[in-house]
Amino acid sequence: MSGKFSKSSLKQQIAEEIKKMIFEGKLKQGEKITEQQVSQSLGVSRTSVREAVLLLEQEGLLISEAYKDTKVTTISQEEVLEILIPMRLQIETFALKKGLSTWREDTKTQFETILEGMRKATAYKDLSMFIELDIQLHGLIVQASGLENVIRIWESIVNRIRLHFLHQNSRSGTMEKWLQEHEELVTILVSNSSLEVALEALKSHIVDTNLPDVYLLD
Repeated sequence: MSGKFSKSSLKQQIAEEIKKMIFEGKLKQGEKITEQQVSQSLGVSRTSVREAVLLLEQEGLLISEAYKDTKVTTISQEEVLEILIPMRLQIETFALKKGLSTWREDTKTQFETILEGMRKATAYKDLSMFIELDIQLHGLIVQASGLENVIRIWESIVNRIRLHFLHQNSRSGTMEKWLQEHEELVTILVSNSSLEVALEALKSHIVDTNLPDVYLLD
């Protein structure tokens, strides 16, 4: 198994494998993982696994305590309501405010491409793909601003947002509704609406797609 990894970025590749298992739901919230378990599964050294675990701790996906277990982090209703949603509102609306007037046609095309992918994911009931495309869509709003500091802040919380989407959406099962909400948002974003209309649509979208189901996290 280790043959698929290159030595130059071994810890990053191991981290990506663990991350993939988390976002595909193969590793659950609060589930314990061990260096030995991952080492044997991937055919890599425990030292490399330890380095990968440190990376994932920095990204907020794993948590370890001295002389205790390493576990997949959990995400709570409180964190979503008091941290993630307010931060998303600030980051995404600021990025839209600064970037909308500079969007080119290729940016709008990217939104349409992501949306088409979401339609396919909905048709195939592929939740993990839908979530990844959802992240891409909102990430594009931030990336299209061209504001490096804002992009870095977004990147620092994006994995917590992924966990939020994964654990909330896997329990609510309303992909068709989410698709419709994203179609409505993208229509406004790419239709040369005024900045005020676009900002209000984004704010409503972030709140309205989450508040009805956030109670499912606890």
